[in-house]
Amino acid sequence: MSEPEQEAPTSEAPTPEAPTPEAETRLRRGLRYSHRTGLYASLVVAIATIVFLILLIARNTRKVKVDYAFGSTQARLIWLVIISAITGWVLGIVTAFLIRRRTRWRGPA
Repeated sequence: MSEPEQEAPTSEAPTPEAPTPEAETRLRRGLRYSHRTGLYASLVVAIATIVFLILLIARNTRKVKVDYAFGSTQARLIWLVIISAITGWVLGIVTAFLIRRRTRWRGPA
């Protein structure tokens, strides 16, 4: 009696089934909705931030004396805060970019 031949196991992974047209349509609709919702949320946050900054500037009219190594001047305190915040934000982005650029994985040459 001979033993029945067994199929050799293959190392290939089973291929995933292609999504049905209905599922693909739902996926696209969901992505479009989330994209639109994300844009609206970003717009609301941006408008709220601008309104908040305008109110801060309008309410903080007090001037302070600022001394530099080569002189001094009078400036509104809110402008010092805003300029410092924007400068720190930009420098943080530049620093992150430079660090990411230096530590990026380089493929084999």
